[in-house]
Amino acid sequence: MMTKTLEEILGFDPLTYVHEIPGKIKCDFREFWYVEDKKGEFQKKLFSKLANAVNPPLCRSGGAITENCKITTIDGRVFEGLSYKGDLEGWKQQIIQGAEILNVDLAQIQDNKLVLLTGESYDLDECDISFY
Repeated sequence: MMTKTLEEILGFDPLTYVHEIPGKIKCDFREFWYVEDKKGEFQKKLFSKLANAVNPPLCRSGGAITENCKITTIDGRVFEGLSYKGDLEGWKQQIIQGAEILNVDLAQIQDNKLVLLTGESYDLDECDISFY
């Protein structure tokens, strides 16, 4: 039995999903960061370690999630996306202090660049960006 997509049935061209880089568009209720993943363990260990490194937690509400976006810079550094909502200032301090404890760099997207807290920056057009 042959099946058709909804687009084919309605006579439209196939739809393509375009990913937007998390953090490229600012919003008032969520903040986005990219954490350097030196060991390739973000999904399994690093995200949890980062979010829980400061105890007791500095955030009073909300939560953090992975953004399933990886940015690889032209010199091979890998940064994985995360975001949080709720107590934005508390979460911001939780993530920044956690990164200091774990000795990993943090970055945010600003003006089409990946800008690290150290002041270094990478043009996003020169980076490899993947979604998973």
